[in-house]
Amino acid sequence: MVKQIILLLCATSTAFAQQAPVAAPKVVVLSQKKVAELALQQGYRTQEVNLEYQQKKLPFAETLSKYDFVLDAATGYELDKQAQQLNSQTLDPRNKIERYNTTFSLKKPFTTGTLATIELNRLSLNADYDVNLPQQPPSNQTLDRAGIILEQAILGNFFGVADRGTVNAAENNYKASEILRADDLENVVLESIRQFWTAYIAQENFKEAVSARDRYKQLVDTVRRKTSLGYSNPGDLPQAQAELETREQTVKLTSTEYLAAVENLLTALALDPKSEIKFEMSTMLPAMPSLPQKKTEDLRAIRSQKLKVQAAEDSLSASKSLSYPTLNVVGKAYTTGVGEKSEDSYSELTGGNRPDYYVGLRFAYNFGSDVQNERIVYNKLNRDLEQTRLSRQLVEVEDKNTQAERKAQAAYSVAQSAEKQKGFRERAVTELNRSYSQGRTDINNLIIALNNAFTAEVQYITAVGNYHIALNEWAASRDELIPDDNQSEDNK
Repeated sequence: MVKQIILLLCATSTAFAQQAPVAAPKVVVLSQKKVAELALQQGYRTQEVNLEYQQKKLPFAETLSKYDFVLDAATGYELDKQAQQLNSQTLDPRNKIERYNTTFSLKKPFTTGTLATIELNRLSLNADYDVNLPQQPPSNQTLDRAGIILEQAILGNFFGVADRGTVNAAENNYKASEILRADDLENVVLESIRQFWTAYIAQENFKEAVSARDRYKQLVDTVRRKTSLGYSNPGDLPQAQAELETREQTVKLTSTEYLAAVENLLTALALDPKSEIKFEMSTMLPAMPSLPQKKTEDLRAIRSQKLKVQAAEDSLSASKSLSYPTLNVVGKAYTTGVGEKSEDSYSELTGGNRPDYYVGLRFAYNFGSDVQNERIVYNKLNRDLEQTRLSRQLVEVEDKNTQAERKAQAAYSVAQSAEKQKGFRERAVTELNRSYSQGRTDINNLIIALNNAFTAEVQYITAVGNYHIALNEWAASRDELIPDDNQSEDNK
């Protein structure tokens, strides 16, 4: 009885499983433009590029951080039982001094080579003195002190030459990297477009493989019928059947390639891997565009490299300025207040009755390692390196633009020729098929024609894809695939 119940439950669950509806895969319609938009909006590689370039903000921010406001505060308590009068031979253990010391300072370096500091200090004393002293000092006293300190570089880092050079170099390097981000995004779009065409070509190859297999099935039926009537040549049927098996193998291989290409495209665009792709394509071959000449100096790669050259010049200026000894003018202005009560000391402080002024020079010089000269040599070499790269890129970018245009023109001519070739191959198949049915041609000629027709169809689809890819590569070489005014912003 138990076994019967178990079998019944299993059968019921199987029936429900068979009746459960299977969700249809989501259909995604893709065109070349849609692929470019999705790649920029949500592609994994786009996210990686944006995140990588956001990380490049740190060196510039670290350079600017050297000119931040610096607030320093310290407070503490000190108990001193070693207080002893100079005229006393013994130390009264009852003597003690309690000190409360609080200090605030606010510093701000400027790119003019100036360091400004504001200081506030309060020292409070609570003392127990020897009762035998003839004159008892006040038990409680407060000392307030406030001042402004200005320090100006006048030799090394003369009025901030090195500071401004360092900041400008960091800023130019950051701007140069920001310009190149658009180029990296263009490469992402180009790769997505290539994957789009790879998937489309794989789909069309698969369709052509199926169509070729169907043609060979018809040929096998025709040969079998002629063989049964005694009209075929010896070996015609096995030969046709062998070619049919070849087409079966081709269908399996192209199916695998198509599925792999679709999966790669879905992954690149961050789409649901279970989605079904529908390609939105035009059968028309677009004409070769005529574009105006593009100035090489206006291209992003050149503008970025020019900023790097300027950054190297700024770093060289900074290193030359820092090679001199440090000689700074220092000026200090303080005011002091003293009283038994904190209110009295503060009132005296703000009254400015006890000013204290100081003007002087501060000199420092590092020697021994000769690192200053080595730093100058390094920055000179770096400047020469960046200038050499600029000269090379001026030629390479122009060559790249010319080659991209030439490649697009060649791809257009190949696609036109492939379209004509496809038509000729189809006409040959039609004529030879009719001739073979009439017994006027050998089956080998028909098989060769069928294979050539299949190859021509595949070559035409590939040529069209290569032409579209070449057009996009040409646009990318001109910085027109992602124009400057439409650069993708950081994903937020």
